[in-house]
Amino acid sequence: MRGHNAPDVARRDFLRDVGRLERFCDREDQNGLALLITNEAALWRPRQRRMPTRDEEFRIHHGRELSGTLLWAGGSFPGNTRVLRGAYTLAWRQYTQLEGSSGEFRCLAVFITPNAAQPQWPHEA
Repeated sequence: MRGHNAPDVARRDFLRDVGRLERFCDREDQNGLALLITNEAALWRPRQRRMPTRDEEFRIHHGRELSGTLLWAGGSFPGNTRVLRGAYTLAWRQYTQLEGSSGEFRCLAVFITPNAAQPQWPHEA
């Protein structure tokens, strides 16, 4: 896949899915998984520039902790606001390596449980 120059939209949509899964997983016997597989390195790497961006609170780079209310452009676009009930520490994993300049693929898994506060890879200690 070529760079699509819209990682901000990918972040917004992924976090929308996490929020939706939190709403669906409201009973003790329900859980969910939001999974993102991409070769867009801008999603898993922290930002190098220090100027604020409209998707600043939506960053999903490795090691980021997400929780609470996330505002798009400081709240200038209320329709993009996301409210997360859980707290998530994001851990990107290698997925595959293909030939070519954009051949590195990584995946991000966010597990949603009824209490919505859990480690990203529960099988690890």
